Amino acid sequence: MIKDLPKKIQNFDLSGYVGILTGGGPAPGLNATIQGFTYAAYERNIGVVGFHDGYKGLMDGDFSILVPEALNPNRTHISSINGINIIGVSNIAYESGSILRNSRTNLSKIPGAFEKCKEVIKQLNLKAVACLGGDDTLGVAYKLYENGIPTVGAPKTIDNDVLGTDYCFGFDTAINTVTNIIRNLIFDAKATSGILIVETMGRRAGWIALESGMAGGAHAILIPELYRAKVEDPDLYPELEEYRHINFNVDSVVDIIKHRFERGKHYAVICVAEGYVDEILEKKVEETSKEIPKDEFGHVRLDKLGIGKIIADYIAEKLETRTRSIQTGYICRSSRTSAFDSYMSINYGIRLIDLMHEQNFGKMVVMDGSKFVIKDLSVATQKIRYVQPWRFKNASKFWNWTLTG
Repeated sequence: MIKDLPKKIQNFDLSGYVGILTGGGPAPGLNATIQGFTYAAYERNIGVVGFHDGYKGLMDGDFSILVPEALNPNRTHISSINGINIIGVSNIAYESGSILRNSRTNLSKIPGAFEKCKEVIKQLNLKAVACLGGDDTLGVAYKLYENGIPTVGAPKTIDNDVLGTDYCFGFDTAINTVTNIIRNLIFDAKATSGILIVETMGRRAGWIALESGMAGGAHAILIPELYRAKVEDPDLYPELEEYRHINFNVDSVVDIIKHRFERGKHYAVICVAEGYVDEILEKKVEETSKEIPKDEFGHVRLDKLGIGKIIADYIAEKLETRTRSIQTGYICRSSRTSAFDSYMSINYGIRLIDLMHEQNFGKMVVMDGSKFVIKDLSVATQKIRYVQPWRFKNASKFWNWTLTG
């Protein structure tokens, strides 16, 4: 039985409650959004319920009450009210992870899940629920909305591949972290005459690999778009067409390294997105993937696949040289939130409360240009936001290598 929510917390006489949850993997900016959301809610005398473990918490009724500061007027810590756990959200804007915890629960695959969620929201008498996550999480948020649950959302994924926004929170922190890793590793590569393969997150789109690789000084970059262009529907993804004429793959990287050797540079740092594959490696990737578990949305655990190591082994065999691979995924998604991500995320949280107050449900807050704008949640479910071909071509100019096409 769900306990009654208090009608007064500290100096706030509450007119009702709203909910918030974080789905998918952790990303810097989640806590900043939660803080902005909670502060803006209490400013309107609205309480906040935070569901634990994403949609699992919403379905099971596992939640805490979020407050601007978990202290009473006498500066005594409040741990619970009416037997409900209390979490203060002050000074969390720079913290990575999520104070609510995440999960990849897919409600669409659980019988009766949407009805359970509706019952929890009814018992708590919530005005609406904010869902923070990538396209999978936002897709479920849209289904909740279609099932009569008032939802809003904000795009969270360090992969930066959600359609409809220029930036997902977590991305800026990720590229700054990986950029610094690459810059540091270059000194190691120089000292050891080593070939280092830096693997970044990026299941379908290569935003992190491209931008951090370019800024960090990588000597070649491999992104999923190079191959995705050959298998995606050209009518759905006309923006990928130009990739079809770019002849660049793992053998191109081998040639770049050879070229460097010939110039007396016996080291290289290569940046690759975890979702990269090409015609040369696809058989090996397919065989390896068969033994790897999938998450609830059917995605292969790419950290277990290790495309960086597969490429490192391939280069080592081709060039008879020593190679090493480094995975950066968990490091960059747990890094302290950058100033840009904190600022953007706080604003996302504030704007989500505005949407709820306006009863403008089924929407998400996004950044378009330099403005925070509102778009339908359905936009996030339409297709993937890929890296445009001109960006990859520009990056290639730094490699002393000419792309064909």
